[in-house]
Amino acid sequence: MNRVRGEIFNGFKLIELLRNHVPQDFNPDDFVIAGSARLWVGGVTRHLSDLDLLARPGSDTWRRAKELAFIHAPVFLDEPLRVSDYSGDKIARLYAGVVEVCDKWVLPGSDTHELIDHADVFDGFRYLTVADVVAYKRYLNRPKDHADLRVLAGFGYGTGFEPVRR
Repeated sequence: MNRVRGEIFNGFKLIELLRNHVPQDFNPDDFVIAGSARLWVGGVTRHLSDLDLLARPGSDTWRRAKELAFIHAPVFLDEPLRVSDYSGDKIARLYAGVVEVCDKWVLPGSDTHELIDHADVFDGFRYLTVADVVAYKRYLNRPKDHADLRVLAGFGYGTGFEPVRR
């Protein structure tokens, strides 16, 4: 089963899929849900195309994500790993890429530990802060990012909004 690019999912179903792996596979203190999921959990968007997880480098969560990617690959007729178009780093693909896990974020200069430690927490899961989402969407500058940034501007996140560290 190959995944269709651009396919959208109910965010609740993706989070439940992730819950199947916590805590036995993934320690919730060792990853942050990245990407547009923060917009979904905040009610900014209604659907998700996937879940992006950022795991602490060297953690059991990162190790287990790579193992699961190789277990899932033959079942979903998919490659277990891919290389990021932006950073060149490896990304573990679970469920044909419906869940992708990496240990380095796409935004240059970002620190994985800091992103995890300063994340927003909803229902027991850590999510990138809106400020971090805005920063990476500005950096990637894709058409879908432009649309998300316009919506975020309507919620009061205007120009000059940068990540703030506590």
